[in-house]
Amino acid sequence: MKAWTCHGRNQRELVDHLRQAQIIQSPAVQHVMEQIDRAHYCPTPAAYQDAPQPIGHGQTISAPHMHAHALEELYQALSKRRQQTTAPLNVLDVGCGSGYLTACLGQWMQSSSSLGPGRVFGMDIHSFLVEQTRHNLQKHNGDLLNNDIIQLQVANGWEGWPSEAPFDAIHVGAAAETFPWTLARQLQSDGGVMIVPIASSEDNSVQHLYRVVRCSETDESGEEFRVTQLLGVRYVPLVQPPSREEKS
Repeated sequence: MKAWTCHGRNQRELVDHLRQAQIIQSPAVQHVMEQIDRAHYCPTPAAYQDAPQPIGHGQTISAPHMHAHALEELYQALSKRRQQTTAPLNVLDVGCGSGYLTACLGQWMQSSSSLGPGRVFGMDIHSFLVEQTRHNLQKHNGDLLNNDIIQLQVANGWEGWPSEAPFDAIHVGAAAETFPWTLARQLQSDGGVMIVPIASSEDNSVQHLYRVVRCSETDESGEEFRVTQLLGVRYVPLVQPPSREEKS
């Protein structure tokens, strides 16, 4: 059973198929995806299909197998970080969309979780999506907002959230057309991890998911970041806001 065939009739069945396909590999990812029902964040009858679904204005919620891949990477990064510090963890979710992955990360940042305590900062350039995330959270996982575990704002994803940096982990839910240096430099300097899809410089229709680790010291070649290509993906673009010239 491969990705894109891991459909289910309900959340538990969907997660079970993702686990059987070995896309979900850790109990923590299985548990959080069972806790957060995709149908609460995906307003279509096809919520449990393993495919992207429309959430309005040309935007989509990622396929469940992509959420699982991202969560596996983020869980490994946050687990390692938690072993290094007892301080609250900071996580940034760029392009929060309808809020599914934001909610999963919020579950992990609760004090009762092995990764907690911590906070998740969800952002999107589209105000209607931030409001959709807020509505979905209030309706289905209101404790994450009420307990100040999740904060939301409308903002340019390319600029990140500098007032809350540095971040132990950053997830980017849309494809950057170039390496997002501003986001990368908002990572913790001693091992912060970003999971980000980036388009090929030669062909923007070709995208890959990358793991970016910020190193405490530059390596022999003077590199500050260790970048690993993970798999081929297909995401909507990380929107660049109009320039002042275009606005005028």
